[in-house]
Amino acid sequence: MNYQKGKKLLSERFYLTWAGEQMSWTVRMTLKMRNAVDGDLLRQAVESTRQRYPYYQVKLGIRRDAEGTEYFVYEDNSEPWVTSEGEEPVRLIGPASNYHLLAFCYWDDCIALDFFHCLTDGTGAYNILRTLLYEYSRRRYDATLSRERISLPKGVHVERILTPEGMGMATIRVAGDIIGPEEWEDPAAQTKPDHLDPLPLPERQRCINLLTQAKTAVNEAVETVNILVEEQEMMKYVSSGDTSPATLVSLLLTRAIAHLHPGFTEGVPMVALAINQRPALGCPQACQTLASALRLPLSEEMRGKDLETQQIIFRGMVALQSNDDNVIENFWQTQNTQDMFEKIPTLEGRHQAMAKAFSVASSAATACVSYVGKANLGAAEKYVSEMYTEAYTPYALTIEMSAVGGMFCISLMQRFADDTYLDAFLDELHRIGLTYRIATRHPMTVAPIADYLSTTDIR
Repeated sequence: MNYQKGKKLLSERFYLTWAGEQMSWTVRMTLKMRNAVDGDLLRQAVESTRQRYPYYQVKLGIRRDAEGTEYFVYEDNSEPWVTSEGEEPVRLIGPASNYHLLAFCYWDDCIALDFFHCLTDGTGAYNILRTLLYEYSRRRYDATLSRERISLPKGVHVERILTPEGMGMATIRVAGDIIGPEEWEDPAAQTKPDHLDPLPLPERQRCINLLTQAKTAVNEAVETVNILVEEQEMMKYVSSGDTSPATLVSLLLTRAIAHLHPGFTEGVPMVALAINQRPALGCPQACQTLASALRLPLSEEMRGKDLETQQIIFRGMVALQSNDDNVIENFWQTQNTQDMFEKIPTLEGRHQAMAKAFSVASSAATACVSYVGKANLGAAEKYVSEMYTEAYTPYALTIEMSAVGGMFCISLMQRFADDTYLDAFLDELHRIGLTYRIATRHPMTVAPIADYLSTTDIR
């Protein structure tokens, strides 16, 4: 069983082609525990977790095909995953991380996972964190800890409500599991379906670009502001409005931006809302990066509508764009774009071409919102109080959301010199009656990456 190692990387190409020192495309997920972290037990838990994910025990390699065109592959990497003490992340894909594409660190009561976005996305990272937390908590707190991911009513057994396929997803993954190809086979290596019927989408509107049109100075450095909202309070509002947390926050963010940009000469505020493509592609357990984005604009016609009507329109846009055939079509369009880049025979040439597309990508939306979903950390979730996600993106304003321990943790990352946009967003939370508090704010902390284009051997 090769777990795709040595084969040409496909779903990963977008990030591999673009990433570099200035745009690392790395992500940090931080669990804030209810007690100080035991480093020795954490290292044991990391090693057990590593044994469960052989397809993440990799390093980058570069090959040339018969025509001399270069491409990336994953190679076996038997070196241990690095677990370092302190908040500073290690450099990924280099000696400090044993050339792995992920690493861990801990400090005080926090555990962080740092990973390169080409390796996986939030969905895949959640699986790693669930395993890690389970392995750590059963060593630290309770050796009999349950592996079940979901809470069931008393007396109801998981076998009675889930299909055989779903049962594997309902328990925490641990070493010793049978790992089927549905986890590691890349959907981009399959054949595009013959019969797709995507729904027609409205013409994309020109959007406000906060890197060039912000109402305040834009900084090179990024600040992360962690905002907490009670989960019960958020879900009560979401249920009453028949919406979802991600759709609601996307709408509130566009409303906040619209308040600061009352005219239309600059464009419309538009959020890129991240979605998980796995369900539409028929690969719910796949390990690759399979996230994409919907485009949610607050159009001129919508601005004068009341909040309830705007929520209905946003729900409609989400439903339209996340239709299975639309998601599948978008997935294959992305693959076709990467195929076009491969007409450039060298990886360095492709990287330079992709870098030139930065301004196009950064102007494709005003801001970004990502919510993988409720963490569902299982029985070990009681040992976690908060969970935060930080991610390097091309936008001046990004929100990453997590839900754990009864709290919605909203991480707002901003490149602005003051709190103009933060305050506008917080005003929108206040306007709909959601109580919040700012837990922490600090310079965004994500891992740097090594210059893998020049340091990886070509075979």
